[in-house]
Amino acid sequence: MSARLARPATVRRSVAVLAAALALSACAPGSTTTTADPAASAATGVGTDPVTLTILVSTPDVTLFDALGSAFHGKYPNVTVKITSQDYNSLVTNTPRILAGTGAPDLVRIASFGNLVTDHLLTNLDGYAAAYGWTSWPQSQFASTRVAANGTERGSGSLYGVGPGFGLTGVYYNTELAARIGMTKPPATLAEFEQLLAKAKDAGLLPILINGKDGGTVFPLQNLQMDYAGGPQQVQAWNYDSPGADINTPATVRAAATLQQWAASGHFAPDVDSVDQTEAPARFAAGTGVFFPSGNWQAPGLDKAGPGKFGFFLFPPLKEGDHYTAMTAADTLAIPTRAAHATVAAAFLNFIQTDPGARTDTVTLGGVVPAGPANAPAPSAPDGSVVAATVTAFRQLLDSDGLVDFMANATASIQVNTLLPQTQLLMAGKTTPEAFAGKVQSDYDNALEH
Repeated sequence: MSARLARPATVRRSVAVLAAALALSACAPGSTTTTADPAASAATGVGTDPVTLTILVSTPDVTLFDALGSAFHGKYPNVTVKITSQDYNSLVTNTPRILAGTGAPDLVRIASFGNLVTDHLLTNLDGYAAAYGWTSWPQSQFASTRVAANGTERGSGSLYGVGPGFGLTGVYYNTELAARIGMTKPPATLAEFEQLLAKAKDAGLLPILINGKDGGTVFPLQNLQMDYAGGPQQVQAWNYDSPGADINTPATVRAAATLQQWAASGHFAPDVDSVDQTEAPARFAAGTGVFFPSGNWQAPGLDKAGPGKFGFFLFPPLKEGDHYTAMTAADTLAIPTRAAHATVAAAFLNFIQTDPGARTDTVTLGGVVPAGPANAPAPSAPDGSVVAATVTAFRQLLDSDGLVDFMANATASIQVNTLLPQTQLLMAGKTTPEAFAGKVQSDYDNALEH
């Protein structure tokens, strides 16, 4: 386990208020939830016997969880934390098999619940929530990880996952290249953003660097969908499997048509579909691309690669003054039903949300807004850093009440089996926007057995 990394000495922008605001203002349907019966409280503590707590996460999460594991071991020396990882798409695909087999980890990063609840592969956390007092925290932060009795609809029901913080998507930009094309401030509208893309292309620059190999292109697609739909409600209801939800809509068709046109106009690299989530930030940090749509988890790495060289803004709305929308979701960890050390795993979940050092690591290493109680200690980010820019953007998003989950999380298979290949076909001109929208909805219905 690596030692905890040094934290910046100069800090000016508090993010604790953002975590509390996130918890209070999430726009998810069904955010009013039932709380656990205190009588069902589960055991707490880690005991004194030597324990190896195993945690399986997505590859980009390793640095953060190495630090969180070291901190937990520092408080509980009898617990050694072992972090393993898989790339995101492999983890999504392999999770059901891993959880159903022998040797399941004690904690696993969950992107989508799918059938994991109905197949009884995850531990109901209501008892731990009561025991640790999570039921007294603002409850909207748990909306996306509550699953109803039918096993598919989210936003209400029992709790099956919590995590250290919340991701946020937007658009990074290279300040030097942006200035070269005349960008003096972030675009206020989608039309202004498209004008900047055209200027970048005319200047011989790559307008958008993005990881098409593993689904990064779904980010701008969803942002476009929400712009054209006039808000996040349509896609959020679909993400949560609300009754009657449908994504085969004019807004989705129009979004697909726009993304296809961007590709045809040369706004993406010719090899976009071979660039993954590891290569994309490395290329961008090295100076390739004016814009890089991605999440706040990239911010610490960009600060390290080039302090002051990058900025961040929320994807612009259709019209100036319209509300901003962005994808945000908890970095969810769940306890498998076959976990060998469930009680210790629950203690770890409580620790990463409440310990001051862990919450600071969540911001400075993970680049995400920390979860936890409203009165939790206030971590912060260096003024002028990209991390600080994502914090400012998050406040702007909260003011717009524009938080929405990722389409990739709607079902366990929708990202790998549908969104990724269909978006690649769309950008290559091998499917139509209408066929794209219809295929996404039909695969969603099949996955959820509608």
